[in-house]
Amino acid sequence: MNKRHRSSDTSATHVFTRGAIASDLAWLPDMVGLGKPSIAAEAYIQAYLADPGGWYWSTILLHDPKEMVLQRVLAIVEQAKLPDHEEALGQLGAGPLEDMMSDELLDHLHHWLPFTPVMRYALGQVRMSAEHPALQRRLEAMLSR
Repeated sequence: MNKRHRSSDTSATHVFTRGAIASDLAWLPDMVGLGKPSIAAEAYIQAYLADPGGWYWSTILLHDPKEMVLQRVLAIVEQAKLPDHEEALGQLGAGPLEDMMSDELLDHLHHWLPFTPVMRYALGQVRMSAEHPALQRRLEAMLSR
């Protein structure tokens, strides 16, 4: 079984609901570790939305566990507005959401159904053509709800 088709069994302890993300801010980037002042959740999200290129580093999978990155992505998507934040949403879709695309990711996103137009936009930026047909169909079904 490759990374693209793992089940959610390996991360069942991680909850990706709106409430869990709002109540546990461990997903925020460790700015102090980077020699910068700490940042509040709202300030981080607004900074990312205003300058996605400048904050791109905080949503790539090289520095932090994917669970933490997914929580960041979901927190940002939750605050984004269309059409104002198309660039940020496109970057999140073609970046971390595409990199994490798997049955496991879709299991986590199930908590967000029905998807908002903002989430649909971000997921619409994910290139699905290389993914397994069953995964493609599953995402299509989720998007149609």
